[in-house]
Amino acid sequence: MSSSTRVSRSRGRLGARLAAAAGLAALCITAVPATSASAAPAAAGVMLQNGRFNDAVLCASPDNQSLWMVSKDAAKGNFYCRWKQFGPDWQFTLYNLGKDQVMAFHGGNELPVVMEPEGSSGNGNDELWSWGGQEGWGAAALQSFLDSGQNVDARTPYLDGRDKPRTDPVRTRGWRHGDQRELTWTKISPN
Repeated sequence: MSSSTRVSRSRGRLGARLAAAAGLAALCITAVPATSASAAPAAAGVMLQNGRFNDAVLCASPDNQSLWMVSKDAAKGNFYCRWKQFGPDWQFTLYNLGKDQVMAFHGGNELPVVMEPEGSSGNGNDELWSWGGQEGWGAAALQSFLDSGQNVDARTPYLDGRDKPRTDPVRTRGWRHGDQRELTWTKISPN
């Protein structure tokens, strides 16, 4: 067999291999769908709406380590009011998209909930949370994993404003201390 015949056959086999590879690549591109619309809200995070104050959502401060209650209208488009849950409902971290930090609690009754870089606590349980059971009004307690008796509290501590969301930095409160609805939260779309 001449060398030109061998080169022709090699080129023919190479061409067939390239055509097969191109066909496989095209199949992979069409077989793998783009991100679905249902995944878009998860990519954008969720807002955490309070169970009693339906117009109030939980937001991280851009200026310090505190968390605040903000009206839903003011929170639209604000990534400091968007959260991602990493882990199952019984033990997870809450990551804030605007702050690029996680929510933490360092123990005690009615003490602040704060933002901090992930893993900086010293005690990893400080950065963990859990959802309580869903209540009749459709929301669930957002509990510290460190102390499940402590829940993120949206209610103002001032006696003359107990029917309003907090205007001070968010703290925890024990479930046993009554007025439980403001200790509950739901995940809602940021749109």
